[in-house]
Amino acid sequence: MNIVRALEVALPELPEQIVRKYPPKLDPKVIAKEHIEKGKPVVLTKMPGTDLVFRFSPLQWKLIQMFDGDSSFEDIAARFGEETGVAASEEDVKELASYLQTSSQLLYKSPLERNITLQQELRLSHTKRRRSRTLDFSDLTLKTWKNPDNYISWLYPKVRFLFTPRFVWLSLALFVLMAWMWADRFGEIWSDSFAYYNFMHKSGWDLVEFWVLFGSMAVVHETGHGLVGKHFGATIEKMAFSLMYFAPSFICDATQVWVIGGKWARIATAIAGIWIDLLFCFVATVVWWGTAPGMPAHDWAYKVMIITGIGVSVLNLNPLIKLDGYLIFSELVSEPSLKESSTAYLTSWVRKNIFRLPVDVVYVPRRKRLFFVVYAVLSGLYSYSLLSFLMIVTYHILSSFMPELAFAPALAIGYWVFRSRIHMAVRFMKMLYLDKKQRVKAWLTPSRLLVATALGILLLFGPIWPDSVDCTYVLEATQSAVIRATVPGMVRRVSTSEGAQVQVGSPLLSLANLNLESNAEKSRAELLRTTARASAASQQYSEFAEAEQERLQSAVNERLSRNQIGQLSVVSPIAGTVTTPHLADLVGRPVSEGDVLLEVAGLSDLRARLYVPEFSMSEVRIGQRLHLLVPGQWVPSSASLVDISPAPSLLPTGLFPKEQLQGINPPRFYLGTGFLKYQSGLLPGMSGQAKILVGRRSLAGFAGRFVRDLVQRKVW
Repeated sequence: MNIVRALEVALPELPEQIVRKYPPKLDPKVIAKEHIEKGKPVVLTKMPGTDLVFRFSPLQWKLIQMFDGDSSFEDIAARFGEETGVAASEEDVKELASYLQTSSQLLYKSPLERNITLQQELRLSHTKRRRSRTLDFSDLTLKTWKNPDNYISWLYPKVRFLFTPRFVWLSLALFVLMAWMWADRFGEIWSDSFAYYNFMHKSGWDLVEFWVLFGSMAVVHETGHGLVGKHFGATIEKMAFSLMYFAPSFICDATQVWVIGGKWARIATAIAGIWIDLLFCFVATVVWWGTAPGMPAHDWAYKVMIITGIGVSVLNLNPLIKLDGYLIFSELVSEPSLKESSTAYLTSWVRKNIFRLPVDVVYVPRRKRLFFVVYAVLSGLYSYSLLSFLMIVTYHILSSFMPELAFAPALAIGYWVFRSRIHMAVRFMKMLYLDKKQRVKAWLTPSRLLVATALGILLLFGPIWPDSVDCTYVLEATQSAVIRATVPGMVRRVSTSEGAQVQVGSPLLSLANLNLESNAEKSRAELLRTTARASAASQQYSEFAEAEQERLQSAVNERLSRNQIGQLSVVSPIAGTVTTPHLADLVGRPVSEGDVLLEVAGLSDLRARLYVPEFSMSEVRIGQRLHLLVPGQWVPSSASLVDISPAPSLLPTGLFPKEQLQGINPPRFYLGTGFLKYQSGLLPGMSGQAKILVGRRSLAGFAGRFVRDLVQRKVW
C-alpha cells in the first residue's frame, strides 16, 4: 500500500474546514520586507520553498502579523483597532484569514494539515494527468535539488572577489578588449551567433554537441544568479534541471532577493547570469584569437563564444519575454508584473470596446495606457513567434522530402504547442457567440443573408488569391573581374575592403618585391651611365654606334623594370563592388605570379539563379514576375523570369543541406534566370528565398490542386 492510498484509508472524509476552526497563525519562516513601489510603501512577503511573492499594504501586514494562533478573530479585530486606529470587523479578519489559507502558504500548518494539503495536491495532479494523458514537453523537470543553498554557500567565499568594485571595473575593461578582438570579424560573429541556433541544418552529432554546450553554460548562467542573490543575503531555495521543448534548461530560484533586497539588488541579480556568460565569452575569445584556425581548441572556443556571447545576451536582455531582460526592464519602469498587467488591460479593453462584451476594463493610469498597449502587442507577437519555431522547423525539414504533406506534421506540432491557447480561443468564441446570438439573428435578414452567401461564394471560388512558387536563388554578377598577381611579391598594404565601391583605376592593394625594386634601381642607374657614355661618344665622334646601341638596350631594360614595379600596385580594371571577404588577412602574405588576389563585381545588373523544385514546374512560365527577398532587407526586389532550363541542374555545394538530399527519391531542381537592377547592399553570392508569381487562384482551386497532385504522385 503506497502512502497516498494509506492517507485515503486513514482519512477518508477529513474536510479542510476542520482545520480552519483553529485560530490562524503566521508561519514563523515567512520572510518579509517593506519597499517603496510607485511612491507607496508595500510589504513583500514570501514563504521559503514556494514560488509566489505576495504584496500587502503596511496595514494589511500589521493585521496578518497579529495571527498568533491563540487570539480569536474578535480579539485580533479589537487589538488592530486599538493599535492602528483603523476599524476592522471580525468578518474582515475572517475573510483575510480565509484568503491566506486557500491562496497562499503564509499561515502555519500542522503536520495533519500538511498531510491533507499533500493529499489534495496529489489527487489534483493525478486528475490532471488522467485528463491530459500526455507529457508536457514544454517544461519537463528531470532533476530537482531541494537544498542547493549549501552549494552556493560553499562556492560564494571562493569567488567573493567577483563582487569587489575593482573586479567590476576590470570586467568592463575585459569586455572592451573582447570587442576590440571582434572588431574585424563582428559581422561574421553576429550572423554566426544566430545561425548556430538554426537546427534545420544540424547533424545528430551537432545536436548532441549543442545540447551539452548549451546545458553546461546554462548551469554557469544560473549559478551566477544564485551567487549574486547570496551576496545580497538571499537563501537559494531550489535548483532544477529541465527540458523546455527538449532544449536543456537550468533553474536557480533566487527569488528571495526580490523580498529582502532593493531595486538595484534585484537588477544586479537579474543581470548576473549575462555578466558571468560574458566573462566566459572573454576567456573563449582569447583562446579563439590566439589559436590557429583548424585547431580543436580554436573551434571549441568559437562555439563557446557563440553560446555565451551575442545570441544569448540579446535573447536574455529582450524585455518582451520573461527572462533576465524582462526582470531588469520591469524594475526600471517600476511595474513588477508588467506582462500580466499589460495583457490583462489590452484583452479586457478589446473585449469591451471591440467585441462589446460585458466585461470591466482593468484600470490603468492614463499616462501608462499607450505604453501598456504597445508592450502587450509586441510581447504577444514575439512570444507567439518563438512558440512557432518548432512548427516552422518541422515544415522546412519535411518539405524537401514530401512537399505535398509537410504541412500535416507541422500543423500537428503547432496544435501541440498552441493547444492551450486554441482552447482559450474556442472558449472566447463560445462566449462571444452566446452574447451576440440574438443580435446576429435579428441583423441577419434574408437580403443580408443572400449578400453574405454571395460574398462567401466569391471568396471561395473567385480567382482573387495570388498563387506563387517558392524557390531558392543565388545572385551572380553579369560582369566581374578576377584580379590576379602578375608579378610575385608580398602583400604590403590593402586599400579596400569587402563591399567597398571602386572605380576604374582605384588602388586595391600593393605588393613588395625587393628583387624587382633592386633591379629597377640598377636599370635606372645603368640607363644613366649608358646615356652619359653615348653623349660623350657623340661629342668625341668615337665609338658612337656602340654606345648608342648600349643606351637603347638599357632604356628597354629600364622600361621593363618600371612596368614590373607598376604591377606591384594593383588597381581595379572595372567599376564595381569588392566581393572578396577578409582582405585585411592578405597583409604580409606572399603571393606568386597568377595567384588570385580579389574579385570585383561590376556595377551593372545582377543575375539571379533560381532553383525551382520539380513539383512546381507545371506552373512556371517564362515572363512571370519574381519577388526576391534579399537578406537584411524588408521590401522584396522585383524581376522577371527570362529563362528556365529544360533539364534538372546541379545544385551549388552548401546551398541546400546535404542531409536533406540523400533520400531514395531526392528532390530535383530546375535552373531559372532573372535579372535585378543593381541596388546598394546587393552582392554576388547572396542567397535567399524567391517567389514566382504564377497567377491567381481561388481557395477551391488551391484545394483542388492539392488533391490532384496528391493523386497523381501518390496514387496514380
